[in-house]
Amino acid sequence: MTTPEVLSLPPRGGQYSCSLVSFFIDLFLHTGASLRCAASAFAVVVRHFHLDLPVPSFATIRAWVLRLGCYALLCPLPQADPWLWIIDHTIQVGAKKLFLIVGCPLSEIPFGQRCLSLVDLRLVALVPMEQSNQYLVDAELEKATQRTGAPRLIVSDQGGDLVKGIEHFQQRHANTVAVGDIAHHAAHVLENRWERDPRWGELLKKLSATNQQIRQTADAFLVSPTLRNKARFMNVGPLLRFACRVLALSKKENPNARAKQRYGWLLDYEEDLAGWREQYDVVHETIARVRLHGLNAGTLEELEKEWGAQSERTGTKMTRGHMRAYVAKNVRQAKEGETLVGSSEVLESAFGKLKAKAGESGKGELTGMAMSLGAILGQHDEKEVREALDAVPQKKAEGMISRLLGPTLCWLRHQLFRTGDA
Repeated sequence: MTTPEVLSLPPRGGQYSCSLVSFFIDLFLHTGASLRCAASAFAVVVRHFHLDLPVPSFATIRAWVLRLGCYALLCPLPQADPWLWIIDHTIQVGAKKLFLIVGCPLSEIPFGQRCLSLVDLRLVALVPMEQSNQYLVDAELEKATQRTGAPRLIVSDQGGDLVKGIEHFQQRHANTVAVGDIAHHAAHVLENRWERDPRWGELLKKLSATNQQIRQTADAFLVSPTLRNKARFMNVGPLLRFACRVLALSKKENPNARAKQRYGWLLDYEEDLAGWREQYDVVHETIARVRLHGLNAGTLEELEKEWGAQSERTGTKMTRGHMRAYVAKNVRQAKEGETLVGSSEVLESAFGKLKAKAGESGKGELTGMAMSLGAILGQHDEKEVREALDAVPQKKAEGMISRLLGPTLCWLRHQLFRTGDA
């Protein structure tokens, strides 16, 4: 069985059809398949259905992905419309971290239809840094203007070096405005309030103690969610919902006996949980609206409707006040009829996908797979894949990655033992 009629010609210098190249890139990037899995799974399909198709190795698929990623940093980007930039650092990996600038023209953002997604964004800059400060951030922002022009809007998580770097950049580009990510802002609001509340600390200690008691028992299904060590208050929702649901079970006329035995003490926190849940709901509704609809002249009015009647709880009133202040401050920066982005969540999603695709190789150092970010972002049809592979031959990609990331630990180890003296 053969299917030559559906296959296009190979890219310049290649032996595999561009249709197959595009297929394998999609298979790797848009499924949970690793490089080895993608190659092995296709080999099984070819063998099972007796297809007359070549099967690339995992290393060949990796090379295609990285060449597409390199092309993302080399291809021209449109400058006719003002751009949105979202900037951040990855976590430290070995001695380095990545400073990333991604974005798209503001006119292409699907406000009100859906949240920003990876397919909407382009890779503007990818810079390895052993350390970061405001001056290095400012310098990289200025370099990036060569690709898109000065952006209209920069969104960040409000890290100190990012904020100061953006301020330096704005001194030269007065039309550029900066907005802090709503999720990080909301998490700081909750953290500042709840970390000073002794009852919150007590609740966490009791939940932790209960988890230790039941984790290896028949009641292990009652283990509560835990907070991450980092960005704890960006993940507080599941824990709060669990506590409120277990509390509701305990108050039923015929409560679950095992849940009541383990969590009966939650009745002492009924009023506290009601207050915390109200505050969480305020920030959650704010985040959801800003992610989907952005920030504009009508945002505050719509939020007031979603929040509903004013609560009598002091904590909830103060939380609403902080959210109003965030919206008011940023809406003032928008021009008449303009909507600004207020979320950098999509960049966190890109980091998560990069981590998953890098796998074990990306745990101790930055490897060439970091360049796959250029392929992870955007939507790459067969035409663009062909353009990328024609423009970036394998040797050019290898040289580009080597210059950008420097020698890998694996290469340094090989150099150390290459003489065979050991």
